[in-house]
Amino acid sequence: MILVLGLLIVVAVILILRPWRQRGCRWRQDSRKLADGRVLFTCAACGAEIALPKGRAPRDCLAGEME
Repeated sequence: MILVLGLLIVVAVILILRPWRQRGCRWRQDSRKLADGRVLFTCAACGAEIALPKGRAPRDCLAGEME
């Protein structure tokens, strides 16, 4: 019973921390602004691009979401 409880705790901690979302993307801000005031960010590791409002920075890796 203790082994099962320990296993459930380990699985819960892994799901809470979600290490697969922290893949080490290195976001670089493009110095040009887009026409609507957003700023373009490009990941140096996976090549993903995202446009965000000024003052915000991307937090998650988007490598799996690219087409």
